[in-house]
Formats: sequence, C-alpha cells, structure tokens
Amino acid sequence: MSEMFKARYHTGRRDFLRSAGLGAASLLVGAGAGEVRGRGGRKQMPPGRSAGETAGQAGRRRPNVLIIMTDQHRADLMTCAGRDLVATPNIDRIAERGVRFTNAYCPYPVCVASRMALLTGLYAHSTGAITNRDRLDWRYRTIANHFSEHVYLTALFGKMLFVDAHSHGFEYYMSINDWLMYLGPKVQHYANEIANHPLGPRFFKTVNDGGAGLPDVDGLWDGASPWVGHVERRDFSDMSSNLDAEDHLDMFLAREAAKFIRRYRDQPFFLVTSFMKPHSPFYPPRQWAERYPVDKMELPQVGDISGYPAHIQRRSKHIQSLGPQRLRAHRAGYLGNLAFVDTCVGRVYRELDDAGLLENTIVVYTSDHGEMDGDHGLYQKFCLFEPSVKVPLIVSFPGVIGRNKVAGALTEYFGLYPTLAHLAGLPMPESTTLQEVPGAAARMDASSFADILRRPDIDGPEAVFSEFNLRGRPAQYMVRSRRYKYVFNHGSTHELYDLQADPGESVNRVNEPGLKKECSRLQDRLFAWYNPRQNPYHPA
Repeated sequence: MSEMFKARYHTGRRDFLRSAGLGAASLLVGAGAGEVRGRGGRKQMPPGRSAGETAGQAGRRRPNVLIIMTDQHRADLMTCAGRDLVATPNIDRIAERGVRFTNAYCPYPVCVASRMALLTGLYAHSTGAITNRDRLDWRYRTIANHFSEHVYLTALFGKMLFVDAHSHGFEYYMSINDWLMYLGPKVQHYANEIANHPLGPRFFKTVNDGGAGLPDVDGLWDGASPWVGHVERRDFSDMSSNLDAEDHLDMFLAREAAKFIRRYRDQPFFLVTSFMKPHSPFYPPRQWAERYPVDKMELPQVGDISGYPAHIQRRSKHIQSLGPQRLRAHRAGYLGNLAFVDTCVGRVYRELDDAGLLENTIVVYTSDHGEMDGDHGLYQKFCLFEPSVKVPLIVSFPGVIGRNKVAGALTEYFGLYPTLAHLAGLPMPESTTLQEVPGAAARMDASSFADILRRPDIDGPEAVFSEFNLRGRPAQYMVRSRRYKYVFNHGSTHELYDLQADPGESVNRVNEPGLKKECSRLQDRLFAWYNPRQNPYHPA
C-alpha cells in the first residue's frame, strides 16, 4: 500500500472518529480476553458483555457487524423509499435507525461479479470473477479474512455463489447445501420450481440453475442434472410454492442466523446473512403469493425502444415474445418473494434486538443488483439501466451515525469493505491478496463512504462506475455522474441519458450535437477508470 494511500486512509479514519465524538479506544478491544477456536486456530477474543452492562458501555468492545443481503432487490421497491407496491416494514425499521442511500450502485449487475467485488473491494475486471461460473481465486483477501485477522468470528449463512467449496475467510459457513439436506425428500418441490422459471423455458430441460443453488457447487454432477425427466410442469396461473413458509431457504437461513446470534452474542462477530429471494425461483409461500395473483398483475408499457442499442432491442423483443402470461407470472412471483424475504429479514433483526446487541452492532441491508421489473420491456438484470444497477443500501450504527437519514450522494456499494473497517476501528489491509497473485491490484478499487454516513447531506463523489458482459459482445461500461449516465458499448451504439430531465432513461441522447462535448468528457473519464480496449476477457 502506497504511503499516500496509507496517509489518506488514516486521516479519514481519525476524522471520522473525531466527528462521531469517539476516541479510537472506544471502538477497540477492552482489557482482558477469552479465547475461541475457529478454522484459523486459536484467537484472542475480547470479553463478553456482562448482564448488567448498559448500551452506552458497550463501546468498550468491538462492534459486531451484521450484513443482511437479499438478491435482485430493486432499489425503489421499499416502503421507506416511498413506493408501497410491496410493504417492507422490517427493512424500513433498519432505515429508521440509520442512513439510507438513494444512489447506491453495484459494480456489475450479475450475482458472482457483484458479490466477489463486495468481498474483495475489487472490480470484476480486477479479479476475473465475472460470470456466474467464475471462481474467485482463493488467494484474494476478503473482508471476512480481514475481520477474522482482527479477532472477529466470521460467519456466512446462505448464498454467496462461491461456485466451489472455498469459504474465503468465513470460519462458520452454512451453505444452500445444508438447507437441501434439511429438506430431504421435499427437495422435489424445489426442483419443480427451478424447472419452471417463467422467463427461462430451458430450465425445464436442464433442471440446473447454479444461480438459484441447484447445485450450489458448479460441476457437481458429472453430466446432466439427475432431476431431468423427474419434474412437473406448471402453467404459471398460480405462483404459490408447495413448500411451507418454514421450509423455504430464506426462513431456514433466518432461523440459523438467529441461533448464531444467540450462541455467539458474547464475542464480536462479523455475520453475513444472505437470502436468495426475491431472486428466482419465483414461488413464494402461499400466504405471500396470494397477495399478488398472476391474473391481477399489470405489465408496464414497453415504450419506444428504437433509440437503444441493438442488443437491448433484441433482448426486449425476445422477452416480450414469451407472452403476457409468463411476464405476469414473473412479476407476481417476484413481488411475493420480496414481501416474504422482508419477513425473514425481520426474523434476524428481531433476534439481534432480543439479544440486546442493537446498540453495538453495525447493521447493513443491501442487495447484489436490482431488477428491471418490465421497464423498457426488460426483466431481471443483465444491463446498465438504473433499475438493474442500482441497489438498496442502508447502514445503521446507533450512537455513531445518524438515525432516519437519507443520503443522495453517488455511492459504490462495494465500498462496504473499507467503510466497515473504518467503523470497526480496524486498519486497512496491507495487500489485496493473502498470497501473491500475478497481476493482482496493489490496493483496493473500493473507497470508504464513511464520510457520507456521518454527513448524509454532502455531495459525495462526482461519479460512479459499473460494467457488464466483459466476456461477451458487446462488453458494456458505465460512468454515472451527478446528472448524466454514459454507457460505452464496445462495438455497438453508445448511450447517454440525462437523469435529471429523464430519470426513466427513455431517451438515448448520445447523438445530440449539443451534448457532444459532454459525451467526450464522460468517455474520457470512463477510459481513465478502465480502458475497454484493454479488456483481456473480451473475445478477439
């Protein structure tokens, strides 16, 4: 790590602690320690909180960290964001106690790429973890490695899409495979749901969807899925799951995370609870599915897509060709999934409260990418429009950052790694790797947004970036300034949207003469971030 970077980090951390009215010692370990054994061997752990200790005294030990993730949650589909299509009272409670970001972006709108960026603080082009079949090199240092090295018990429950058996620094790990074992013969119901993806007819023939955890490890089956020929076909008139609510993956994860909190409440922990929903399969438990009947779903108008690049037009037309029944089924299942997963979020958050840990726990709510939900005729993610690349992001830390605050600053959500290190009083890692990785970045791409947490009304960065389809055609790269979004589509039509005048991105203004200088300026900024012509993953 360069001396300039070290100085910038330590200055920012010192200023943050001073502005929060805290000395560094108040966030660090108190005197005395116990021990706990994990995969990394014996650790010295801070003392537990005594029965009579008050919330104000809890600052003598390191704060816990709880990251609650969902998958494919569209950022504006929260009641705390002002939209009541789906009620999210449990996510709203976290927002009431913290700072909610309205312009948080993922670095790559695909599960693996976004999640591995979150764990490493590195863009997908830096690690090569790009598609849902790419493995993160185990030698990269993750946020879990970092917290583990600083006497935290690290735990992961649920989806992270490692694709293989590496746990990447999480000492306590319950994967989707543990849930499948819990289900036993009821796995048949899940296989049926995998096979009946409303927008993916091919899944009925493959019954193989690693993105939804069947299987959780890539290449587990030597050949075709053993479920082929043993699944039932659905007609998409009813998106109710045949699994009881308690048997769904998300409720299983909520219960197990709650057990972890009860069991390890007396030592600092770094816990990630990562739910599958509202991602496919789009079959919520019946009680939640009935709130969003398929035949009552209204489909958004596609609008004029003629000004978009050819690849967007082709995808929109393909999706629309699936017919309104499948599109309504997707939307109904997605909304029901979101309503249900909010209940699961509440189960974990309530346990933290019951354990008396809310006052000394940094709580994060976020998702890996968004959902188009019919805008421009598109569903799911896989593009750089706002609904796909924006994510919900909420951070709560009572007594250290404000309550019920809203930050409009541009923010890259994978900055959580350095931000959480700031908040927990940890130093930055000296390297992005555990062992030498040829060509690895010398330091993180991600930047801390702790300054926005302490002052949510500041302007923040002038731009954020994202990318998509680095191995395909066209590879796509985005720079989003405070007013404009510019998308460089390698070998295709580029895009420019005035998000101030046209927040729905309905008019591509890239060819307007009056905006030629703006396009040039944004392209220069994008190329200074990452030059698409140097992309080693792009097919020749």
